[in-house]
Amino acid sequence: MIPFRYGSVVSGRDFCGREELLAQLKNFIESGQNLVLQGERRIGKTSLIHESVLRQKERRGLFLDLLGIKTVDDLCLTMLRGIVALEKKGNFFDRAVRSFAYLRPQLGVDYTGTPTITFDASVALKADSIPEIMGLIQELQKRKPLVVVFDEFQEILEIDDPRGAIAQLRSQIQYQTDIPFIFAGSVRNKMDEIFISPDSPFYKSAIPLTVGPLSYEEFAPFLQRRFEQGKRTITDDVLEKVFELTEEISGDIQQLCEALWSITSAGEEIGQAHFFEAIKLIFTREQKSYEIIISRLKSNQVKVLNALALLGGQSPTSATFVRTAGVKNASVVKQSLESLAAQKILVLLGKEWRYANPFFKAWILHRSAIRA
Repeated sequence: MIPFRYGSVVSGRDFCGREELLAQLKNFIESGQNLVLQGERRIGKTSLIHESVLRQKERRGLFLDLLGIKTVDDLCLTMLRGIVALEKKGNFFDRAVRSFAYLRPQLGVDYTGTPTITFDASVALKADSIPEIMGLIQELQKRKPLVVVFDEFQEILEIDDPRGAIAQLRSQIQYQTDIPFIFAGSVRNKMDEIFISPDSPFYKSAIPLTVGPLSYEEFAPFLQRRFEQGKRTITDDVLEKVFELTEEISGDIQQLCEALWSITSAGEEIGQAHFFEAIKLIFTREQKSYEIIISRLKSNQVKVLNALALLGGQSPTSATFVRTAGVKNASVVKQSLESLAAQKILVLLGKEWRYANPFFKAWILHRSAIRA
C-alpha cells in the first residue's frame, strides 16, 4: 500500500507533527474562542483542524467548505447540507427538513452510499435566511457541543452580496459565545480584508493563527519512515530537493514522494535519477490539465508565466522582467499577474508572486527548455 497521501484530509497516524499548534487550537476551542486560520494551499490547514477536532472528544465538528460558492444561495445551501449531514436522522433532522420545506428537499444517496440532500434550484435563498440557519446550528450545539469550521472562508467575498451575508453571519455569531468558530483561508489579502479591515463586520472578531510549512527536521523523519515501510531508502540530498522544488508545501511534498514511491521497488535506494523520473511521472499525469490551462490564457499571460518561472516573482515589474517576458511595459505584467491570480494560477505571498502549483512551474520550465 502506498503510504503517502495528498489531496485529502489526513488524521491519526497519517498526520505529522504540529503538536504546539494543536495544543493552541485545543485551548482556544475549549474556551470557545473564534479563530482565523491562514496558510497557503495544501499546507495542511484542513487536516490540522480535523485532527484538533478529533482530539476534542466532547465536541463535534461542523465542517462547511465554501470553495467555489458564487451566490448567497450557495452559501446558505452549503450550511444547510452540512447541518443535515451532521444529523442524518431523528427529530432534529425532521425539524431541519421541515424548516426549509419550501426548498422541496429530496433525500438520496450518492454512488458511495453516502446520504445526500438536494433542494429545488428554482428557489434562491437570500442573506435574510442566514439567521434561521444559524438557529439550527444553535440547536445542534444544545444536543452536543460543536466546533463550526468555515473552510476557504475568503470565497465569501466572491458572492453577489458579500457585505450583506458577512453582516448577517457576524450578527448571529457574536451572540453564539458557546460555539467556537474557525475561519480557515488560503488567500491572505482577502482574509485580511474580512478580519483586519476596520470597515468589515468581522473586524478583530477572531484570534489569528498562521499555519506555516512543516520544518525539514520535523517532516523528513516522518517521510523517511514511510519509505522504509516499503523497504526503500531515500538519500538526504534527494529529500532536500523534494522540499526545495515544492517550496516546503506539505501536500506537494507528499505528492512528489508518492511519485518516487511509484517508480521504485522494495530494496532500492532513491537517488537523483529517480527524482527526475518522478517529476516526469507527475508531468505525464498532469500534462493534459496543464495544456488546458495554457490554451485558455492570453499571449501576454503565457509570457509572464514563462518569465516568472525563470526569474521568480520578487521583482516582476523590473526592466529585466519586462524584457525577459517580451511584453510592452510593466503595466502589462501587472495586469497579467492579477488575472492569473484571479484564475488561481498564481498567488501573492507578501510582495512575491508564486505559482500556486510548483509542478506546473517545473513543467513550464521544462517546456521552455525543450522549445529553446
